[in-house]
Amino acid sequence: MRPAVGFAAVAALLFTALAVGGCASTDPAAARDLAPRALTAVQAVSFTGAKPLKPTVAVVLGGGGLRGFAHVGVLRALEEAGLRPDLVVGTSAGAVVGAAYASGMRVEQIRETALAMDVMPLLDFTWRSGGFIRGDRLAQWVDTLTGGVPMEAFPIRFAAVATDMQHGRPVLLDHGAAGRAVQASSAVPGVNVPVSHAGGHLVDGGVTSLVPVRFARALGADVVIAVDIYCQGPGGSGLSVPAVMSRVLRTQSCLVAAPEMAEADVLIAPTVTMPGMFDRAAQARVIEAGHEAARVALGEWQRRPAGG
Repeated sequence: MRPAVGFAAVAALLFTALAVGGCASTDPAAARDLAPRALTAVQAVSFTGAKPLKPTVAVVLGGGGLRGFAHVGVLRALEEAGLRPDLVVGTSAGAVVGAAYASGMRVEQIRETALAMDVMPLLDFTWRSGGFIRGDRLAQWVDTLTGGVPMEAFPIRFAAVATDMQHGRPVLLDHGAAGRAVQASSAVPGVNVPVSHAGGHLVDGGVTSLVPVRFARALGADVVIAVDIYCQGPGGSGLSVPAVMSRVLRTQSCLVAAPEMAEADVLIAPTVTMPGMFDRAAQARVIEAGHEAARVALGEWQRRPAGG
């Protein structure tokens, strides 16, 4: 049986108040593990075979650091509503939680271990250029979490979204080891060493696709339930340099993300603040905020008239 581990690796985020969490690596082996595809390449693949009798439902989990605890509550609300997705697509914190869920972990198992997790052993510091967290431990942790099974063999189809530094565009990672994909998806620029692949380097998917609705559509989703954990919370206050930079970057990120989020059929956007790395009570409250926001949004969606 696989160890019951959660998604608290996103707590590395506390090293920056500016973006979303994770770790990365310049290990040459990474180039062999990753095969990123741009949105146009994914859209160009034609789907063959009979159309499924029921709509293909995708759950899209956005980035947002330790706010990612809210995703656990959202998944619990989906299960309570009898909704089991056919596809999970995640960016950064959403990729961590999404990989755990798509690989077969129970929601309650993710919750319990996330609240008990000590993230510090996952942070492997380095003096390499490009960042100061290497990330090999995170890759190993995610691969252990998912049982060493490649993403394409998960019980639920899964994909992570990262940003291609060379072309300044989002890319999809849906084949091979989940560890490297999650690393790339959550590699905070300037904090984490960019993740190498055969064509260049990848960083946090939140830079270009905070809530990756369009990739879910490109993968064949008929219904997209998206989760924004970043743009609805308090914007911060104060005039210190970190506070001002954080607020400006948050504004920019959310302006870029808004058109894509608007394309979802259901947008769940809990109002949450960033909990502390060791503040279990605050983390539990974020989980419950995600659960309540999802319960309300799903109820409203299910009450809509057909075609509305």
